[in-house]
Amino acid sequence: MENGKVLSFIIPTYNCEAYLDETLSSVLSQLPEECELILVDDGSTDSTPEMLREYEKKSELIRISLREHGGASTARNAGLDMAKGEWVAFMDCDDCLKEGFFARAMPKPEDQADLYIFSFERVDFLPGVNAREEHVLEEVVSPLMVDDRVYETASDFADKYIRTRQLLVYSACNKFYRKSLIDEHGIRFVDGMSFGEDRLFNYDYLMHTGRIITSQIRMFRYMQRNPNSESKKSFPNYYDTIIKLHRAKIDCFFKLSRGTTGAEKRAFAGADLSSEVGHMIDRFDDYPAEKEENLPKINELVFGRPDDISGSFDVIIVLGSTDCGYRLDRAYEIAGGNPDTVFVVTGGNLHRSGELSEAEYMAERLRSYGVPEGRILVENNAENTYRNLELSAELIEKSVDTKDLRIGIVTAAFHVPRTRMMAASIPWYEDKHLAFIPAYSPKLRPDSWYANNGGKSICLGELAKCYCISDVENISGQK
Repeated sequence: MENGKVLSFIIPTYNCEAYLDETLSSVLSQLPEECELILVDDGSTDSTPEMLREYEKKSELIRISLREHGGASTARNAGLDMAKGEWVAFMDCDDCLKEGFFARAMPKPEDQADLYIFSFERVDFLPGVNAREEHVLEEVVSPLMVDDRVYETASDFADKYIRTRQLLVYSACNKFYRKSLIDEHGIRFVDGMSFGEDRLFNYDYLMHTGRIITSQIRMFRYMQRNPNSESKKSFPNYYDTIIKLHRAKIDCFFKLSRGTTGAEKRAFAGADLSSEVGHMIDRFDDYPAEKEENLPKINELVFGRPDDISGSFDVIIVLGSTDCGYRLDRAYEIAGGNPDTVFVVTGGNLHRSGELSEAEYMAERLRSYGVPEGRILVENNAENTYRNLELSAELIEKSVDTKDLRIGIVTAAFHVPRTRMMAASIPWYEDKHLAFIPAYSPKLRPDSWYANNGGKSICLGELAKCYCISDVENISGQK
């Protein structure tokens, strides 16, 4: 190894004078002689650069670089260019290395690993009350853990991650990376990203790794010192960045995995997209600008792009549910005034009224609106959406002239994308002119669903389910 260095420990700094002594003391108090500490200042405007110069004078293990402001990725990449260690590790300038970490966790040649992943702990400072009833900030520690385990290949690691999604793959600050792999494959942090550059770096690196070791040893304390700090701010293009990160994750783990089934992969992808969208929504109250920018994009993802429903329909299929009255009303609004439209009401499950099936309930509602019996076809056996569509097709085939039919399919708005996929898989619908008509319940409208727990759970759950019957390409745009 060049200059006998085992590990290069890289810390980018930016306006961190208030925390720098605490951070560097946590490292220098235990840094082994065979390691180096690389400090890259990213154009700080406070006293950070002067503090770094003083630290450089005190230790031969420290190397510093003072640069113009270019962002965390630029600073980390500069640190990689300077690094002389066989291994590299990163930490942020306001976090603290756990006491005794290096004594417990230095890379070992006999491990023959390409990547080490360590546990760490998140430290929040929340309002509390001390013994004198004076309001103070109390330290709340949340461990983020991985098990002690050896993965012989990146494929084994990917299989585990797809099944559990709990292996701390996002951060660059809880890992040891083999420098030769980084250099050989030109792996660098992407400049100009608002967030998520760690993830892309890790996904790129994972594609070239062999043995991976995870450890319960906690590497550092992730300090959430100020709830109003730079770590909590509004980001432009948040949706687009999240979708980019989602696609990169799916691409990485699908390519690496060899032992998971298609169903496991789809469940993983669906859960990941649903979770990421949920995190976006959780930010709306704090960041109204993000809501204004991103909600239309999220709504298109959840509800799909609307079809043209102008003009007349030969047949309207209304898919049942335990609460299908609003779907039926939407169908009647669209086609009730057309004397030639046939309504197919479908659903064999019990309506929430407790007396009639879904289809029977909707048929009674149509009769109460004055729709004649000859325009109502009742499909009373289907127990799920796919069977709704299949049995409705059989009923139409027997009862209606099927030449050049224009068919409207009414379902809950959040259910339109998955219903569209199901219909596309049934041959009978291939040559029909279909339009999918969204119906909105009061709590599941585009302007309200995200603001209540019930609507959010239903819509995000449906978004995840789309993967169960579709390729990733159809949902996320992954190429």
